[in-house]
Amino acid sequence: MIGSILALALAATPPAAVPSEIDKLGFIGGCWTLVRPNGTKIDEQWLAPAGGAMIGMSRSVRDGKLREFEFMRILPAADGKLQYVAIPSGQPEAAFPVKEIAEGSVTFENPAHDFPQRILYRLVDKDTLVARIEGSVGGQARAADFPYKRCAPGN
Repeated sequence: MIGSILALALAATPPAAVPSEIDKLGFIGGCWTLVRPNGTKIDEQWLAPAGGAMIGMSRSVRDGKLREFEFMRILPAADGKLQYVAIPSGQPEAAFPVKEIAEGSVTFENPAHDFPQRILYRLVDKDTLVARIEGSVGGQARAADFPYKRCAPGN
């Protein structure tokens, strides 16, 4: 009898859900900040995956003035593959299809974009996220790292 009940309980238990591609990017979620040596403070905020998408925004402030801002989203393109869509201050929208997703990292790439051509995120530890942009300008390789720390609670 107990064996029958156990068998019924196990049969009724749904299998563990396989994380969707967007759920694998949950490590980006939250508030991230860094201060450059020139005093520029950069904040990047991402909402956790929901509805098949992530929504983000960033701003750069120096000497008390907003210098740059960007609105971002990660969501499926028409082909169903994830893409990173950025709308940087004063520039047209640009889309970067996902190239690779691994545990705690993701790379988006659009070789046809002027700069950057690649956007990468890598979780170093629970409180450190490194974002990186890469590509070339005039045939010269360029890259910039954004070594973010998790924002203090309440931000």
